[in-house]
Amino acid sequence: MTSLRFAAKRLFVTPWFTLFWILILLVPAMAQRAAADVAVPAPGYAMEGNADEDAARMAAYLEEAGFSRFASREALRDAVGEGKADAGVVIPGNISSKLRESGIKTSIVFIKSPNSFLPDLWQEHASAALFGVYAPYVMADALNGAELSEEEIFTAYYDRFDAGKLFSFDIESAKGHVEPLTERQDRFFLGALSLLLFAAAFYAAAEPLADESRALSARSGRKAALTHFFLPGAAVRYVLLWLAGAGAALLCGRSSLLPALALYVLLLAAFGLVLKAIPGSSWQGMLCLFLLLISLALCPVYADLSLALPAVTVIRCFLPPYWLWMLA
Repeated sequence: MTSLRFAAKRLFVTPWFTLFWILILLVPAMAQRAAADVAVPAPGYAMEGNADEDAARMAAYLEEAGFSRFASREALRDAVGEGKADAGVVIPGNISSKLRESGIKTSIVFIKSPNSFLPDLWQEHASAALFGVYAPYVMADALNGAELSEEEIFTAYYDRFDAGKLFSFDIESAKGHVEPLTERQDRFFLGALSLLLFAAAFYAAAEPLADESRALSARSGRKAALTHFFLPGAAVRYVLLWLAGAGAALLCGRSSLLPALALYVLLLAAFGLVLKAIPGSSWQGMLCLFLLLISLALCPVYADLSLALPAVTVIRCFLPPYWLWMLA
């Protein structure tokens, strides 16, 4: 315990480590918040009245397509007007009776604004959802007078629909793609956190520990420097780095990331300490700086370069800052 207290005391008077600790705690949360200002907002939908079976099916289709649910038409309209939702679909709760009475005319309401980014795309999704529930009514009218009952027609149709045999799409991304807001926020958060933890693990933990332990070993011997300084210092520094990362994750509502963060910090500790154990120190700082810069260049914040260059996916596996992305 005396060695741990000594290591903690020495650490808290080290401005370099303290600066990294504060950055790790605060910057990822700021990066996640910045994502909300640069990402295309998700579309939304609202349900009016109690949902019948057809309304529930439409809602499920829209949610799978990335639509967020709003409590009311007014809340959805306000969100579209304020730019918090790119467009909106209002589904009447009694849409089954509307489809029986008047078909698809004036069955749903589509809301957009002059500033909507992709209104045509969201309107196509709304049309697909509507036609998906309207098709069995068309089928029932066409088979009117046949020996099949309407219930049998609807059951057979929905069985095929639920099995993915009707109204299914193969979606491909080409020349970039629009990401949902939550995914963009995750990329901002993980990018900032992984890069900061990597830089801190080497420049504020492994490198100063190795340099100071070498100086102490010349005076007190390698064994004493290892047991009384190096190992306690490593434990204190890397636990504090994990605590900073955990604090950032909790601030951003990512508590599920805590185990992955612990493993990531352990991997960074092993990487940094093993690297510092190799003779020759002039190239090690340059190597870590190069890894940091190339990781920053490949950080998929605005566009995923692996879409255009699949080899990037392989390269990432050898870059320590990307280990957190894989663990998460």
